[in-house]
Amino acid sequence: MGSRTAIPREELSHPGPTMTVTEEKTAAEPLPDPTSTRATAERAWPLDHPRAINDVLALLDSTWLSPKTRARPTHYDVAVSVVCNIKCPFCPRQTFGDEVVSGLMKEEHYNPIVPHLEVSQRTGLYGLGEPFLNKRFFPFLRAAKERGTYCMTSSHGMTLNKAMIGRVIESELDELCISIDGATPRTFAYLRSGADFHTVVRNVSELLRRRNEAGKRAPRVHIACAVSKYNVWQMKAMVRLTHEMGADKLAFSNLVLDHKEHAHASVAGTRIFRFNLRRAMREADRLGLECVYFYQKPFPWREEQAPPPRGGVRYGCPSAWRQLIVERDGNLKPCCYLDTSLGNSAERPMEEQFNSGAAVDLRRSFTEGNYLEACKGCGQFTQIDGERTREILDEASERIREGNFSGPVREKLRAELEEFERLAASASV
Repeated sequence: MGSRTAIPREELSHPGPTMTVTEEKTAAEPLPDPTSTRATAERAWPLDHPRAINDVLALLDSTWLSPKTRARPTHYDVAVSVVCNIKCPFCPRQTFGDEVVSGLMKEEHYNPIVPHLEVSQRTGLYGLGEPFLNKRFFPFLRAAKERGTYCMTSSHGMTLNKAMIGRVIESELDELCISIDGATPRTFAYLRSGADFHTVVRNVSELLRRRNEAGKRAPRVHIACAVSKYNVWQMKAMVRLTHEMGADKLAFSNLVLDHKEHAHASVAGTRIFRFNLRRAMREADRLGLECVYFYQKPFPWREEQAPPPRGGVRYGCPSAWRQLIVERDGNLKPCCYLDTSLGNSAERPMEEQFNSGAAVDLRRSFTEGNYLEACKGCGQFTQIDGERTREILDEASERIREGNFSGPVREKLRAELEEFERLAASASV
């Protein structure tokens, strides 16, 4: 692990009385509605465009009525790099040590997914490391953009020298996330060990200055801050820092702690956290800065209670139905919290793996109410009722009716809609 810089007493906090999980999720920015693809629906797609067809099928899948998906994944997170040159103390690279196998993604594991990015609404080129350390990053990005997908990546900010900034601005990257977990050099040095606060702030500010001078709006830059007891009192200052750098958005989340011995670092569900979140949000409103908070399961090892059965209510997960994680070695997963392997991008055609036995079994655990332990208490563990199901099916019907589809394609989509109408009727009995 990296060296630990002492944190001033005033920068520490002590957890207060906890909120319930329900209160915590209420305080959070809601996860994107998996069915809210209205913006793409209003786009003038060419006749029978694969993305337009897939969006309708993904809308039907979002009812969580069937464990078998009709659509290809709409969201990809691709681990282009599992190599990093800083040592954040709570990162799995440090807490799991040798269990994390470092390396960079190669073409043999990336190329098989590229054809399917034509229907992806969002593609993240990430990994448990620094993406810009992979020399293949920009060719990978170009291949994805040629398929028309929205592309995102992340960085610790130390790789953003003048040359890299130029490449980023000239690329077609849509969004860049910079992790900054402290508003002071000392806190930053502890939580982002190996990175330099002033260098990162200067690099981000320079990137945004050059982007704006070029008259461009992309990449959209947002700052990510994982909140713990070490920086909870700096949340308001993080808003100001983000605004001073000129970034487009600040996203808070709670720190995810993989081991019980690190539980002391969490402030998830405490009054102190809620107090500082409200202060930060008010400051963001004053400065006109977009600021959100999204809930992550803080203690993956803690056993959670399953929600009690409720008439007319089903539980599901957008990741299980619509997301695909592609690890550095091509291993396919639905979620970073699960070890479940759905296959490998280099071993079989991708079409055969979207509904592999493991993928269907995972979704069936939701449709049958036999939830996996890792899913309980997760921020994406969400519910849907009969009213929302009806809204989704009505929207799908409208899309099919008004979309730019040929007769045969429209009829196939109507047949799928009719099948989901039958499933919905059975679920309401």
